[in-house]
Amino acid sequence: MAKYYATISGLPNIGVDDRKLPFSSQSFIEELREVLTSGDWRLLEILRWEEENRFLIKYLEDAERALEDAVQPQMFSYGDVESVLSALKKGTRVPKHGLPQYMVSFLETFVVEKQEEDDDNDDQEKRTWPVHLEDKLADFYYSEFALASKNKFVAEWSRLNLDVKNVFAAFTSRNFGWNPEEYIVGASEVEEKLRTSGATTTHFGISEEEMPYISALTSVQNETDITRRERMLDVLKWNWLEDRVLDRTFNVESILAYYLQLRIIERWTELNEKTGEETFRSIVATLKKESNNSLNEFKRNQKK
Repeated sequence: MAKYYATISGLPNIGVDDRKLPFSSQSFIEELREVLTSGDWRLLEILRWEEENRFLIKYLEDAERALEDAVQPQMFSYGDVESVLSALKKGTRVPKHGLPQYMVSFLETFVVEKQEEDDDNDDQEKRTWPVHLEDKLADFYYSEFALASKNKFVAEWSRLNLDVKNVFAAFTSRNFGWNPEEYIVGASEVEEKLRTSGATTTHFGISEEEMPYISALTSVQNETDITRRERMLDVLKWNWLEDRVLDRTFNVESILAYYLQLRIIERWTELNEKTGEETFRSIVATLKKESNNSLNEFKRNQKK
């Protein structure tokens, strides 16, 4: 396993409360392109692809608007999507492209098949995509790609993010009387409990052994202020990252965690431009006081 002594030693310290970035995540990626081994670079790409999913969804929902959007995908082009879709529709060999296989599988399963259904409907004036298309793509991303990684850090980080999405979807379904089967992604025993647990079941019947952060996620979900809830979730993730790389100082996992932490700060820096510094500081001050207990419990559970 490669060690990155010089790279990691030269990284500025960053904290979850930071409002200024030492450099952008994109600049960090460009630096890592010249440093990481090919295998470690692929691990970074697995993490980056999760954010790219939103661009594919945008394009499928409104291609014209996606093409005109100022923010474009970094790891693939919409031309790639069109060439793959064209081949899939015609049943011909898929040409060389920049899409990962999970995206191709998704396009074939949910997009091409859906279009064929719509084409058979003479009354269909405009193509309508499957409900919860984003959830369906996430299912492919996690099951066929991220969770299949042989790197424990990448697989466990992906599991954390999948659990977060599913637990929040389960809570939302419970609160609004929706069918959770339409929103829960995955086929493990944990996902099955989220789909089938009763309305009064504590933590959906999921134990700390099955999901060590279930109590912490419940605490986050119980926060009614959306902005504060998002902040609590990012703090939880930040602590998870720090705990996971505590004994891997110069390994690739430390670099991956640093990148993910940069993305957390970056997201709030962009939000701060809209909400103002005063709002942000108020949120952080309140969180430090009110979420300390749940975060400490979360950290203790991770060390068991």
